[in-house]
Amino acid sequence: MLPVLHLIDEITNLLLYLFRQRRDLAMKSHSTLCPDFGEKKLRKRLDAASRMNVVKINDIEYNVLDGDLNGLVHLQNRSCTCRKFDLEQLSCKHAIAVCQHSKLNPYSFASSYYTRATWAAAYAESIYLVPPEGTWVIPENLKKVKILPPLSKVMLGRRKMQRIASKGEESCQKKCSRCGVKGHY
Repeated sequence: MLPVLHLIDEITNLLLYLFRQRRDLAMKSHSTLCPDFGEKKLRKRLDAASRMNVVKINDIEYNVLDGDLNGLVHLQNRSCTCRKFDLEQLSCKHAIAVCQHSKLNPYSFASSYYTRATWAAAYAESIYLVPPEGTWVIPENLKKVKILPPLSKVMLGRRKMQRIASKGEESCQKKCSRCGVKGHY
C-alpha cells in the first residue's frame, strides 16, 4: 500500500553503506587472505595441524595421521580424503600438516577467491542513485512503447487483509471471548 520507490531508495542507500564499509575494511586489511573467511579458518586449522604426524608416500602424496580422521593428501591435485581441501579450495588441517612438514607456505594453496585482492574487487564497483524522473533521457522509440502489467487471474471473494505468516513464524492463537473457540487471528 506504500510507494515502492521509497523502498528501492532505502535498499540502495543500505547497499551504498555496506559496500563502502566493506571496501574500507578490505583496504585496511594487511593479511594475505580475507580476514573473516580464509584467515580465520586457516588459523584454526594451523592449531589442529600441529598435533598431526605426516608420512611421506612419494613427492606429491602424504598420509597424515590424525586421531579422528586420517587424511591422504595429494598436493599437486590439491585434494584430501577429508574433502575439505577439494570443496573449499582452502588448505584443510591435513594439507597444512603436510605444508609444515615440507616447509611450504599453506597460504599458497588457497584459492584466489579467498585473497584480500578478490575481496576488495568484489566491492570496488560504485552504486549510483536513480536520478529524479524529470532528468531521465528516454529515446523516442521507447516513449511509444506501452508496458502493461502481467496478466493475472482475479480470484472471487473478499481479499485477505491480514498478512500470511512467513515460514518459521508462529501464528497467534487467541480464544474467542464470546464462544470460547480457538482460532487464528
